[in-house]
Amino acid sequence: MVTPPPTPAQNVTVAPVSPEVEGTYNINGVTPDGKFYSGKLTITLNSYITGSSTNQALYDLAWDNGSKGAGILIQDVLATSFLAASFGGPSCGAIFYSIVSGPTLAGPRLELGAKEIGNETASPTVLHSTLDGDYSVVGYEANGSEYNGTLSIIQEGNVWQLAWKVGQSYNGIGISLNKSLFAAAYGGEGCGVSVYKVNTDGSLHATWAVWGVNQVGEETAIK
Repeated sequence: MVTPPPTPAQNVTVAPVSPEVEGTYNINGVTPDGKFYSGKLTITLNSYITGSSTNQALYDLAWDNGSKGAGILIQDVLATSFLAASFGGPSCGAIFYSIVSGPTLAGPRLELGAKEIGNETASPTVLHSTLDGDYSVVGYEANGSEYNGTLSIIQEGNVWQLAWKVGQSYNGIGISLNKSLFAAAYGGEGCGVSVYKVNTDGSLHATWAVWGVNQVGEETAIK
């Protein structure tokens, strides 16, 4: 029998489903190169959660430009709620790390194609005060399979470039949301990560990034 992945010590936690997040939103945003855009975003609970494991992504995201994503609700150390999503092709994924002292990074890992949640912990090989540096990685797929390897993080502009070697090599991009949350997409070209803060009035405000671009975009979503 495959054992479920252990939950690492972390401050980013997967939050319960909130039906209020579902719906169709009017969006306005700015791309990383400064262009304004508008459109629609539809968020729905995905069909995989009924009668199934709790370690699955809970939301499907669909933008009217054809982009699709998979997301989960998370809370940071301050109990602020975020809808955290991976978007792009089926090989894309995202990790939503807590930034622990050192810094050690740990948090849930979301595969877009599989729509399932694993977790990953990255420990610095040499103690340092910034995110830049080399890390040793221990992670678990949603089915409990363990993987090990290394991670390198380098800041470029207001994003971070990441390179994993965990049996295979993956390139990624990371964004720092606050002092406790660092979100990273992996899978290379076309893959991105978007983290929406859930506001008390029901609106969402995202910071997002896509691999290959050294700046972030922003998006506001209102029902």
